[in-house]
Amino acid sequence: MRGCMQFLDFMRELGDGIQDHLPEEQRTSVLTLDEVVTNWVDGKTCLEIRSLEKDIASFLKKDQAEDYSVYELLSWYDLLFIPERFGCEEPEVLITVLPMIKKRVVEGKRSILDDFKRWLTRKWEAQGWG
Repeated sequence: MRGCMQFLDFMRELGDGIQDHLPEEQRTSVLTLDEVVTNWVDGKTCLEIRSLEKDIASFLKKDQAEDYSVYELLSWYDLLFIPERFGCEEPEVLITVLPMIKKRVVEGKRSILDDFKRWLTRKWEAQGWG
């Protein structure tokens, strides 16, 4: 799998969103998968989003080829909670996540040019010029 940093970041955010680290009775504000995807996408640049899409595609390809090294990677970071929390395997959840990401990007009218404009505006305002 490529660098996979966005994939690991997303999986951590997913675990936090469903409060996987807490016992069942202490989970008070569990997010839906759609809410986790929306929060993650809204906080990232288009390049980071595209990197996550590639990471997920790589994960799915390795899983299909029965290269289970991707699960070893998830175990290193204690991110093997999908079957327990979602009642299905990781590929099934990730196949669901991909169209959610695309939908959020389209709805938010996200583009690399818009990301650059936002960055430039923040820099401009931080310098006190705007």
